[in-house]
Amino acid sequence: MKRISGSFGSINVRHRWLCLPSLRPETTPVLGPLLILILSQLSLPAAGLYRDGIGARSMALGGTEVARPQDPLGAFGANPAGAAFLQAPTADLGLSGVDAMGRFSNAANNGATLRNGLAIWPDAAFGMPLPNRPVGVFVGAAPDAALNADWRYVDAPGGAGGATTYGLQRHRSRILVIRSGVGIGWAVTPQISLGAGAGPVYNENTLQAPYIFQTQPALKGVKTLLDLNTSGVGWNGQVGLLLHPNRDLQFGFAYKSPTTVHSHGDASGNAGVQLANLGLGAARPDFHYDAEVVNHFPQMVSGGFDWQACPRCRFSFQVDWINWNEAFERLPVKLTHGNNSDLNGLVGSNAMEDDVPLNWKNQLVYRGGIEYTLTEGLWLRGGYSYGNTYRRNTDAYAHLRTSLAKRAAYDHCTKQPGYGSGRF
Repeated sequence: MKRISGSFGSINVRHRWLCLPSLRPETTPVLGPLLILILSQLSLPAAGLYRDGIGARSMALGGTEVARPQDPLGAFGANPAGAAFLQAPTADLGLSGVDAMGRFSNAANNGATLRNGLAIWPDAAFGMPLPNRPVGVFVGAAPDAALNADWRYVDAPGGAGGATTYGLQRHRSRILVIRSGVGIGWAVTPQISLGAGAGPVYNENTLQAPYIFQTQPALKGVKTLLDLNTSGVGWNGQVGLLLHPNRDLQFGFAYKSPTTVHSHGDASGNAGVQLANLGLGAARPDFHYDAEVVNHFPQMVSGGFDWQACPRCRFSFQVDWINWNEAFERLPVKLTHGNNSDLNGLVGSNAMEDDVPLNWKNQLVYRGGIEYTLTEGLWLRGGYSYGNTYRRNTDAYAHLRTSLAKRAAYDHCTKQPGYGSGRF
């Protein structure tokens, strides 16, 4: 067996790894299980929810790997056509991590802090060529998105009537998207290879925070404490193409399909303060529901090139088109089998649905990377990624602004030393 690389990437993101710096909502935040994460992370990758690359090498190069997926992790993460050029059974295992820090201020808070600790997650893949055939196969698993925000601060007045506050509360939100699958690559000619892969996508959502109902007719504008946890599985596929016009230049193209995940779990909470402010203090305040959150993750098209400019240096460039507009138009939250008879009477049923408007725009992400070989098995890599903003100014969260969201675009820099070894 041959190990292609064993590198641990360090990421240096402009403005540091901060969440919600200088965020000052003019009103109480309206929180959805997914949106709180997206809006609360300053250091989002240039691709919004998605990471800038799978594996340390790709992340260090700003996510530019579609034209040069040189190992099983590259074939799984960026372009399955790369599996066609595997020379030996190869296992890749990478670790990525982040230590988040942040402060939050608004009319009710001055310098509330983020409580996230160090987070580390693995990326893994295995691939091998088929005997006497120009074909390689691979299997892999890695998180496409892993975002978490854990705050404790005073809930600002809001909700129905504008005066409801739940005081000092934990505001925790988390979304995890783990993609796994198998794939195959075929070298049609020495200059052309094709590939395809497919597999399940696991999604997990957590929200523990004050929540304001958005579209439910009887409860629109009502604020409650909410603790929601759901998980589910969807399916994803990808296809890829590699072109080698000469030994120094390579082009790559890939398509990743959209994924829909119907995640299920439960939702509980207490609306006592809001009910009392509405003159309904005698009503039962606590509730529990079975919950379903429907997440749509977007299709993506990528294309780029890799150029061996000199014996020791390579340059790469890539463009991604991400179809957020169709995937993140709204976030449906379905609640069923409610146990609070007073709340059921107000709604007229023991079930309800609340749609959180998202209104994301399609996004173009531009990536560039450079790799310099210091010695055999030791490289110096750097990357840059730039993406236009993906949220419309007209969405329901327009009043939630970070210094990132106020800008027209977001840029992201990485650097990484790497090492590798041969057979073992």
